[in-house]
Amino acid sequence: MKRTHYISLVLATTLLIGTSALASPKGNKTDGPAIQTDDQQIFKVTEDSEGLQRIGSFNKMHFFGYGELHYNGKMGATANDIDFHRLVLGFGYDFTDWVNFRAELDFEHAFTEPELEYAYVDFNIKKWFNARLGAILMPLGVYNQHHEPPLFYSVERPEFYRVIIPTSWQEGGAGLYGNFENGLEYELYMVSTPTSAVISGGNIDRSFNGSNGLRGGRNGVAEADANDFGVTGRLQYKGVPGLRLGTSFFYGNTSQGKGGIGGGDLTILEADAKYSFQGIEIDSALAWTNLGDTGALNTLLLATDPTFSNFAAKNMLGWYVEGAYHVFHHLMPNTKHDLVGFVRYEDFNTQFKMPAGFAANPANDRNTLTFGLSYLPIPQVAIKADYMTNWNQANGGVDQFNLGVGFYY
Repeated sequence: MKRTHYISLVLATTLLIGTSALASPKGNKTDGPAIQTDDQQIFKVTEDSEGLQRIGSFNKMHFFGYGELHYNGKMGATANDIDFHRLVLGFGYDFTDWVNFRAELDFEHAFTEPELEYAYVDFNIKKWFNARLGAILMPLGVYNQHHEPPLFYSVERPEFYRVIIPTSWQEGGAGLYGNFENGLEYELYMVSTPTSAVISGGNIDRSFNGSNGLRGGRNGVAEADANDFGVTGRLQYKGVPGLRLGTSFFYGNTSQGKGGIGGGDLTILEADAKYSFQGIEIDSALAWTNLGDTGALNTLLLATDPTFSNFAAKNMLGWYVEGAYHVFHHLMPNTKHDLVGFVRYEDFNTQFKMPAGFAANPANDRNTLTFGLSYLPIPQVAIKADYMTNWNQANGGVDQFNLGVGFYY
């Protein structure tokens, strides 16, 4: 490890632990304080459906969002970088007590890459039966919908959620969602689908591929191809304190009418679980994908660019398991500050099975071990430091030291 990275790690650890000395006793949980101006309530702390405390409700208007700054120190000759990776501005309006609008605009890399995160209208009919229409985040896994930085402990999102489930992934669609008294929740939507290959001017603009999986096929609901549609859904159980069990799926054709690859059906199956007890958390997820007509897709890409070799896989497979410990749970039980130590192991192969005639690159069979600390002075703000050990079956991989701060509001 570079000397500067040793120094940075010591400074970061000192900051994370030292700042925690400012901890103050917990108060009793309430619905949240209101900010007062001229004896009138202007803003109120509210709690959303996932338990996130949001400050920014003004009558029928709502303001929310998140942001994160990252420093990535790569080992060896690879250049380091610092990046205000995301600044997300969210807003909503309650037309009535049962018709609501919510949206988020994502300005990535210090406002250089704007995109729509989501924008939809909810019709709240019953607790167990509601409708949603618009640009919707796919309910695949946990982080694709709920990726505010304080909700995960590492500086970067898990690699699993970058290449196996391409977070964040949204599509245009409509569907139903709700939850029952026994802790069972569901979502089910008919949606647009990603595009397996976008050819522009005789060149490959973007596509599914071997190194980044499905990520290049996302259209962002921006004048997107709509020749094919699909269905996605999720079941989640939270009826036992500290336990979350979930499973989700996606199925749809991704060829978008392109000749020769009309059978590009994409299937994604996912399962995840988390259990929390006595300051300890165990979190895990597993996902498998299957892409039909992959041989025809790779043939098309090769015909478009004879030098193309980053071939898409028929199957991808990935999983991770993470353990975390809330240090203050036993050492300082009366503090509202939180210091979390964690370690996460990921195993993911974006070329798990290839179509006939196309070979896998062993560099795409990867593993990542991440360990570090996350300090939360309040639940909405996290200061993080971690180290990623990356390796693959081609005996390659670049390790990385990360620092970051993230927040949501």
